[in-house]
Formats: sequence, C-alpha cells, structure tokens
Amino acid sequence: MKKFRKLETRSMPTLIEQRNNLLDEMEGLLNKAKEETRAFTEKESARYDEIKKEIEQLDKTIKAEEEARAMEKKEEKKEEEKRSAEDIFSDFIKGETRAAGEIETTSHGNVIPTELSNDILKKVNELSGLFNSVRKINSTGNYQQIVEKNKTTAGWTDELAEVTATSGDYEIIEIGHHKLGALTKLSLEIINQANFNVTSEVVGQISRSFAEKVEEAFIKGTGIKQPTGLVTSGVKVDLASATAITADEIIDIYHSIKAPYLPNAVWLMNRGTLATIRKLKDNDGQYLFQADMTREYVGYILGKPVIISEYVDAIGANANPILFGSMADAYIANINPQQTIQILNELYSTQGAKGVLGFLFIDGKPVNDEAYAVAVCPGV
Repeated sequence: MKKFRKLETRSMPTLIEQRNNLLDEMEGLLNKAKEETRAFTEKESARYDEIKKEIEQLDKTIKAEEEARAMEKKEEKKEEEKRSAEDIFSDFIKGETRAAGEIETTSHGNVIPTELSNDILKKVNELSGLFNSVRKINSTGNYQQIVEKNKTTAGWTDELAEVTATSGDYEIIEIGHHKLGALTKLSLEIINQANFNVTSEVVGQISRSFAEKVEEAFIKGTGIKQPTGLVTSGVKVDLASATAITADEIIDIYHSIKAPYLPNAVWLMNRGTLATIRKLKDNDGQYLFQADMTREYVGYILGKPVIISEYVDAIGANANPILFGSMADAYIANINPQQTIQILNELYSTQGAKGVLGFLFIDGKPVNDEAYAVAVCPGV
C-alpha cells in the first residue's frame, strides 16, 4: 500500500492534467466549427469521439485511485485509533494527566476504550472453549428470552371434524448482568519502563482472570450474584458408579439429547475424566476417543469434539463429570460491552506497585433443557 500511495501522489495530478488538456482540445474543436459556421468534418468528428472515450477512461481511473486512497485512509485511521486507545490507556495507568480527560468516568469506574474492551472479550473467547461455544448477546440492559415449556402439538383429524391438539406454554427467562472483577498488580518499575507494553500486560492478565471465572460460573454458577450454571438444568443421565464410567454410558449420554442438537454438540469434561474415557473401547474394540489431528480440539468422542475445562467435576459421589450437547442452543450469555477499570494508586503504594481492577458485567443462564445432557454420579 505504501508503494501505491507514492504512485498516487505523483500520478493523480498528471491524470487530471491530461483530462483538462483533452477538455481544452474538445472545446477547441467546437469553437472552430462555430466560428466557421459548419458541422464537424469527418476527421474532427472522429477525434471528438476519441476524446470522449479517453476522458471516460481517465474518469474511471481517477475514481478508482480516489476510492483506493479513501480505503487506505480508512484503514490507517483504524490503526491510529487502535494505537491511540492503547496509548491513552497506558498513560491513564501511569497517571499521566493528559489521559484523564480522554477516558470517561462513570459510577462503575473508568470506561475502557472500545478497542481494548473488544480485545479482552476476544481473548476470553480464545481462552475458554465453553465461552466460545455458548450464544452471546451484547447488551447494556436486561435480555429476555422466551422459552417454550410445553410445546404446541398438531393433531390429525377427519374432514369437518374438530382438531385435537394442545397449545404451548411459555415462560420468559430474563438475563441481566452481574459484576465480575479482576485485579492485576504491577510494580512501578515495570510500569515506567519505556519498552514495556503496559496495556498488553493488563489486558492479558484481566482476560485470563475473566475467562477462568466466567467458565466456572457458566458450568456450576448458583445464579446468586453470578451466572446460573449448566449443571442446574439439562437432561440428567444417571451413571452407575461414583468411581468409574463405561463405554455404554458414554453412548447413553450421546443419545440422551434430541437429534436436532447433535450436529453442533460438544463434550465438556475435565482432564481426569478425559484420561479415563481415552482408555474405553466400544464392542468392536475401537477406542471411543479419537485424537484431533488439526489441533482445533483435544479430540473427538463418537465423532463430537471435546472441550476441556478444569471447572467440570471429577468423577465422584454426586458429581457432574460430563456435559454434552449444543451449547449455543443450551445457554445464553448477556455481556455489557462497556467494561470499566479502577486504578488503585494507594492500596499498594507501600509495595511500590499499582493495582488495576477491571470489571465485566455479564450474566448467563441455561435456556433449553433439551439441547444438552448432564451426567450424574450416584451418592455414596
């Protein structure tokens, strides 16, 4: 693009000059014919048509160059805005007064620039396979999901006879926001190093903290000042043992959800449970687990990808060691895209450090029991 820009600055005036010269020539042909009170000669007429075609081609070229320049400037503006957001945020952490007026202050704290807020959510998405799989709504207010509890059913009938059917029953699930905080601490020596990217470090640490807490809540959250976990709902599949799992039980879990949800279904379990399942074979002696050669997932069980989470229960009494289903159909998260921070200058001053407290406003709830299954170990 830089090479193109240099050509543009040199060539654009030349193209316009060529166009103006052609217009002058066209005007000269017209004026000559008027002065002599005659029509164009055959040669003049041919030249006039040639000039028109040449101007049309120049206009197309000039327009193309202008569009390319506009697109390039738009991309440059995006990069400048991104860089300025990082610089503003870095200066704000360092306590630079010039950044104070550039960051909005609200009752929840100081609003993170939109570009950095998007970066945090993108990193959370990358760090948490479950967060990446559920359906996400970006809203500054409450989100309402209408759920059909008892489905409407059709009925066969004779001609002119009454239709025998049942009507549906609905409820509204409201998903608001809960406040999640993530604290990172940085020494003043590191903050003030000229070659240290403060913004990148803070965004990385906050993203990891958010990813861990959000994933844990999406799995086993109580719904009280935090999201409601998947294990509170879903199709329950009872296991025979609190110490082991069989290949037949894995197959039972697979077939416990309805067919429409199977295409996008995933397995969710911790490392220990996966280690147990990797040793299981079906009736033909084939391992149920198949490694993923693309590295996109850990692997596949019965053709469905496996997501590892340390927050899923281990196999044990009253545990829920396996979840399976279409998480996008099963769960909705409502995320307020406007994230905030607070700079803690005094709390760690005796340690020669500053605290950066980031806040994410998020909630999530299961919205479709039929879309996923939860394995349940028996009690002792």
